[in-house]
Order: sequence, then C-alpha cells, then structure tokens
Amino acid sequence: MADHPTDQLRSPVLIELCLLLRDFLGDLDARLTDLADDDLYRHIAFAVSLQHSGRDFTARPAPELDHIAAAVLRRLATGSLGDPSLRSPQARYATDATPHEVQVADGSTSFTAPDKPIGALWTSSLLPGGTSMWQWGEWAEFGQTRPLSTVTFDPAGVRLFTIGSPSDYGQLVTRYPYSSAGRARVCWSRAAEDLDAVHLTVTGLLTAHHVPVRTPHGTAILTGWDAESTVWLHLPPDIQATPATR
Repeated sequence: MADHPTDQLRSPVLIELCLLLRDFLGDLDARLTDLADDDLYRHIAFAVSLQHSGRDFTARPAPELDHIAAAVLRRLATGSLGDPSLRSPQARYATDATPHEVQVADGSTSFTAPDKPIGALWTSSLLPGGTSMWQWGEWAEFGQTRPLSTVTFDPAGVRLFTIGSPSDYGQLVTRYPYSSAGRARVCWSRAAEDLDAVHLTVTGLLTAHHVPVRTPHGTAILTGWDAESTVWLHLPPDIQATPATR
C-alpha cells in the first residue's frame, strides 16, 4: 500500500467485480449494456461478499483490469445505479418497523465495523425490480428473519453528505476527524451537528470501499458498510415506515 499512490489503487470490490465479469462476459460493452441494473448490482453484492472468502481483499493497482473497470463505470453512468441522489422510499430491515430514536455515539468497539456509527439507523435504496440493495448482505448475516419495511420521507429537507469516491470519504474524515487504533475515522457525534445522513452510493461502494485515503489526521479506510446504504444521524421529521409486501 505504501509503495503506490492512493490514486493508483483499485477497490477490492471493483477488482473482484472485474474478475467476475472477465470470466463470464465476452463482448464486455455489449453484455454490460444488456445487463439489467438488478443483475449488475447482484454481481456487485457478490463481489463485496468475497471479503469473507479468505481472498486478498485489499486495495491495489490492477492495470490489467483497467479496461473492464472503465467499462463498468461507463455502464453505471447510464443506468439507475449511477444515480447518486438519496431517493424515497428506502428499504430497512428491522424486527420493529417503527424507526427507533437515533442517538449517535463514537468509538465503535466492533472489529468488523469500526467505521460505522453507534446508534444510527440504516436504510438502503431499492433496485428497479423492488429488491433492497441491502438484501444479500442482510440474508448472509441474519437470514430471512428480520422483516423488511419501506421508509418514506422528503429528500429535499435532508442535510446530506454523499460518498461517491475515495476522496469524498477523505473529505468527511477531514471535516470530522476522530483517531482510533492508529487510523483516522469519522467523528460521528460531530458530523451529526451538521448532517442528517451520509449516503454511500453504488459508485462509492465500488470505488471507495477498503481503499486507504490520506488525510491530515492519518490514513482513513472505509470498511463495514458492504452495500449501497444511508446512515441516518437524525431522522427526518416526516419519516414514515410501513411493512413491505414480499
């Protein structure tokens, strides 16, 4: 990692996706164009899940995959997966459909999710076919035990920070720094003074997840989010949640 400039590093999510597409798609641009957003995101979710497979899931240069990565990012720019906006409705898995009161705290003790705030509420966007982008990670961790609810709100009133690239995450850490275990992280309690939500886009998941970013406060690495998702530091005043029909 130290031998390569940060801007030369590819996210392991994007690397694994490119390897998958290289093995299974022939005429790349044509096949990507024909691939539905739901199917493409399912491949992305599988690429994310490979972090638990024992493979080398670190950011690294991958010049042999640059042409595939460029084709994937072009494909994202043409479909709904490339839309960086926070859309209502969102999907949420929880035993109780009623959103809990949010009280954000710092200093996560979770080994698997040290870059996630404590006490926040999480949602994810819906694919065109109606599937939550969180579904595959949810089922892998909890099975199909937690009900799915639909969360509606007015996006126009949300104070939002969007992570669509490694530099975006670096800016968030630089603005709200917190140091722990030799790494720079987000001070979520300070972020909550200015922000209602932070949204990791599909492009951000593909390009920023597990990528080290240099900041004035040390190196930051976004880990543990594992899906396109939004973390809520304050609930919108007009938020409503209803059980989703499957």
